[in-house]
Amino acid sequence: MQITSARSNRFYVYAMALLVCLSYASASAGSAACAECHRAIYESYQLTPMATSSGVPGGGLIQEKFDRAAFDHAPTGFRYRIYRNRGEYFVEFMKPDGKLRGAKALPYFVGSGATARSYLLVDDGYLFEAPVAYYSGTGKWNLAPNYETYAYPYLTRPAAPACLTCHASFLKTAAQTQNRYGTPPFGEPGIACERCHGPGESHIQKMTSGSHDGGTAILNPAKLDAERRDSICSQCHLTGEVRVMRAGLDWQSFQAGDRLNDSLTVFVRSGTSPGMKVTSHVEKLAQSACQRASGDRLWCGTCHDPHVVPKPTERAAWFRQRCLSCHDSDACRETKVARARRQDECTVCHMPKNPVVDAQHVVYTDHSIPRRPRISEAAPRPDAGLVVFGGAKAEQRDIALAYAIAASRTLDAAFQSRATTLLQEAEHNSPDDVEVLLYLAERYRNGNQEDQAVPLYQRAIRLDPTQVTASVGLGGIMMQRGQYTDAIHLWQDALSKNGGLELVRINMAMAQGRSGDLRSAESSLLKAIDLNPGFATPVELLQQLRQQLQQPR
Repeated sequence: MQITSARSNRFYVYAMALLVCLSYASASAGSAACAECHRAIYESYQLTPMATSSGVPGGGLIQEKFDRAAFDHAPTGFRYRIYRNRGEYFVEFMKPDGKLRGAKALPYFVGSGATARSYLLVDDGYLFEAPVAYYSGTGKWNLAPNYETYAYPYLTRPAAPACLTCHASFLKTAAQTQNRYGTPPFGEPGIACERCHGPGESHIQKMTSGSHDGGTAILNPAKLDAERRDSICSQCHLTGEVRVMRAGLDWQSFQAGDRLNDSLTVFVRSGTSPGMKVTSHVEKLAQSACQRASGDRLWCGTCHDPHVVPKPTERAAWFRQRCLSCHDSDACRETKVARARRQDECTVCHMPKNPVVDAQHVVYTDHSIPRRPRISEAAPRPDAGLVVFGGAKAEQRDIALAYAIAASRTLDAAFQSRATTLLQEAEHNSPDDVEVLLYLAERYRNGNQEDQAVPLYQRAIRLDPTQVTASVGLGGIMMQRGQYTDAIHLWQDALSKNGGLELVRINMAMAQGRSGDLRSAESSLLKAIDLNPGFATPVELLQQLRQQLQQPR
């Protein structure tokens, strides 16, 4: 038998492993047991949130309900409705007068649905996050997290690989684009075995080589040193305040067995206790008295088995046993009656579910394991300094980028000034660092210092033709200076890498109109409306343009 690849889908990988094990049945008494183990793990893993964290709607751990699938968003006046048609999911939106309306297919979901589930839109291979989500706890549909601030149904937020990789496996990214993928966009839905256990090819090659030294070439996270072990979980469950990729690395640089800090640096606010976030499990656990007392002995795998999720009827006993592996049962000072009322479930009191600060309509488990449930947590001060999570060291370049990213989220003048100073130092020390150039150029442009921004943008484009930020920013400056042809060229380049840059497309239409190319301007506006039918600006501009086209020349 010839094994050509292990990077196709989970069924193929497991089928090959099973056949390999069975083929050695006559030579090894343990191979039949190995095959049975593969079957057992595969069947149980299929029922875990990790294995079902992405896919085609209608599948996974949960089935969406549609009896509460319409809602109004009062601040914008839009009404949303999610419906099924021949097995496919769609989102429809409209204003009461019907002038702004549209519908889009939802071909993929993201999220297991244990708490909520988001969805993706596709346009010419470009993936975008949908503005609606399904909230399993209430069985309701509503706006997706962080869409409350938009004045219309925003349909072009890019689904970048760095985000999608924590929900799907073997992404089929298109070269030199920000968010374009193949069909389907991932080779395997959910989190595959390789995310935690290393490349599947190594295991199959080992098992087919005829070597019997006892090794299987499968990485066992529990047998790694604490930092490498915890890095496997932290790659998706530790966001902190800011994450900065190391110079020259990207979303696929980290592999199981590596140290996460060698691929990226996670920054948190100093001197504050952060509010709960959707993916703050590692950070919150580090704050717990249990973690501080146990040190490296306590990790995610102490309480969670990634291959098995306890049934609802078994959940209380399952996690209580994990608590009792460290704590004595007599340590609980609650009365037996009160404990029985809660099914003697430790997590009800010590790991309560609370709202998170970065999403609406959901609650998540508090992994800081408080002695008493917290009523609320104060948000960190916007000017609080940034430090590396876990006390690791950071390069000055990474610190500069962390402050630049954080500064984009605050209006604090001192914080923004610090970001600019650090970026200037980083640019002086690393003049060819594209990320530094882009963030510093943006600081200059936002501060009305276009003359200082232009050479930085130009240098970034020469160094990295795949980037988008410089083409967008420099195009805006060219537009302001009346250099419409240059602006159009730059924006066309940006749109070839992210087709959903709606404001870029609208500005390009204006530049095309001012340069006399009204038909190209019309085409650009039609595409902008097709991407975002609920956005009034391109609709109004198209009406004005067509009135101009009808006028006699």
